[in-house]
Amino acid sequence: MKNSNIYKIVLGLLIVPILMISSCADLEEDLTGQPTADKFFNTITDFNSFLAGAYTPLIKLYGTDYPYVAGAGAEDVHTLVGRWKGLEQCNINSMGNPNEITDQLWNSHYSSISVCNTTLSLSGTSKLSTDQISPITGEAKFMRALNYFYLVRWFGEVPILTESNQIKASTEPQSSVSDIYKFIVSDLVDAESKLPSSQALKSKPTKWAAKALLSKVYLAMAGFPLNDTSKYTLARDKAKEVMDSGVYSLQTKFSDLWLWKNRLSNNEFIFTLYADVTTGTGSWVNRAVRPWDHGEGGWGDWESDKRFLAQFPVGERLNGTFYLTMIDGTNWQNSDYAQPYVGKLRDGGTNTGGYAGPPVADLADGFFSIIRYSDILLVYAEAANQADGAPSVAAYSAINSVRARAGLSPISGLSKDSFDKAVLDERNMELAFENNRWFDLCRRHILKELMSVWYPNSVIDDHNYLLPKPTDQLAIMKGVKQNPGY
Repeated sequence: MKNSNIYKIVLGLLIVPILMISSCADLEEDLTGQPTADKFFNTITDFNSFLAGAYTPLIKLYGTDYPYVAGAGAEDVHTLVGRWKGLEQCNINSMGNPNEITDQLWNSHYSSISVCNTTLSLSGTSKLSTDQISPITGEAKFMRALNYFYLVRWFGEVPILTESNQIKASTEPQSSVSDIYKFIVSDLVDAESKLPSSQALKSKPTKWAAKALLSKVYLAMAGFPLNDTSKYTLARDKAKEVMDSGVYSLQTKFSDLWLWKNRLSNNEFIFTLYADVTTGTGSWVNRAVRPWDHGEGGWGDWESDKRFLAQFPVGERLNGTFYLTMIDGTNWQNSDYAQPYVGKLRDGGTNTGGYAGPPVADLADGFFSIIRYSDILLVYAEAANQADGAPSVAAYSAINSVRARAGLSPISGLSKDSFDKAVLDERNMELAFENNRWFDLCRRHILKELMSVWYPNSVIDDHNYLLPKPTDQLAIMKGVKQNPGY
C-alpha cells in the first residue's frame, strides 16, 4: 500500500473520536503532525507509544465517577448527587440529562477502539518481523475486545467499527448483540494466541489476561440476552486454564490488595488500569468516594449504601472493601454524608494538591482492577456448576478459597440452585465497587427480582437492562438507534 493511502486511513481513523464528541469538529486543522507509516511507525517503540493511547481514555474514565455511577442500579453503590439518582434507582427516565454519564462511557470506549484500529491497520503494512509485530496486534485486539465487551453490556446493539470500516463511522449500522459477541470472541482468541505469557509492564495484557477475559465473555453469553447456555462449558474451561497456569494467586490479606504501594507487586491482579499524574492520566476517584469533613477533604459523589453494609459479612474482607472510620477517628455514621465509604478506591498514592474542583484538583496515581484472580475463581465455580448440573469438588474448592481469604467458613452439600445463589452472593461481596454486580444482575436477568425490593417505586422491566444511547451520538452516527424504553 502506498504511503499516501496509509495517510488517508490514519487520518480517517484518528478523526473518529472527534466526530463522536462533536458534530462541528474543525476538519481544516493542520494534520501534518499526524502519524503515518513512513514517519512514525518504524519501530516497536513507535507502536507501543501509539498503542498507549488506547489505555488513556479508560484510565481517565475509571479515574472519575462515570462507570461506577452507571452501575449504581446494583446494591453496592449509592450516590448523593441528585441528578444521578435515576441511575441508582433504576429510573433513568426520571433524569434530566443521562448524557452526562452515557457520553463519557460511549466516547471513552470508542476513542480507545479507534487507537486499536489504527494500530491494527498500520501493523499490517509494517516492515517489522512477525515475532515483533504479533504481540502488538494481540494487545490491540485484547483492548478492542475489552472495549466492545463494555459497550455491548452498557448499550446493547452498537456499530462494530474496525480498521476496515471506521472511516465510515457516521453511517455504519449498529450490529446485533450476537454479532458483537462473536466479534469479541474472535478478537480474544487471536489475542490469546499472540500475547506473551508475561509482560515487563504490569499494565499490559498477557495471554492469561486474554483467557480470563474470554471466560467472562463466555459467562455473559450464557446469560441474558443471548441465553446460550452452551457457553457455560467454555467459560468453565477457559477459567480453568488460568487457574492451572500457576501465575496467579490470592493475596493473603484482602485489605492489602487496595494499597497503592502494593499495586504492582501482588499476584492477584490479572489486568489493571494504572493512573499516572506525570503522563496526564491522573485519577480523582479517591476524592470522589470521600466525605468532605473530618480530615477527608473529599466530594462525596458516591459511596456505598447502608443496606449493603448491613448485609455484608463481618471479617477481613469488610475491612478492605469499606472504610468506616474517618482520618480524625469519627465513625462513618457521624460524617457529613452518613454512608459507608469505599475502601477499595481510597488510596490513590500521592495527590497533587488541595481541592479546587475537577478536573485539575487532587489528581493521584490511582489503580483500577479490571480482572483479578478471585473473579476468575468465581467464574469457574458458577460456570462449572451450570455446565455439570451440580457443584463439583473443584467448584467448591474455587469458591471456598475466596471465602477462606474473606474470613468465612466453607460451604458444602448444596444443591445446584443453592450453590448458584451462593456464588452470585459471593461475587456481590468479593467484587463490590469493581463494576461487576450490575452486569451480574443483568446477565442473570434478576434485576427486577432483586432491585424492586430496594426501589419499590421504580417500574423495572427489560428496558432497564441497557442504558440509553447518548442523544448527541444518535445525531452524529446515523446508523445508531435509541434503545427501547427511552
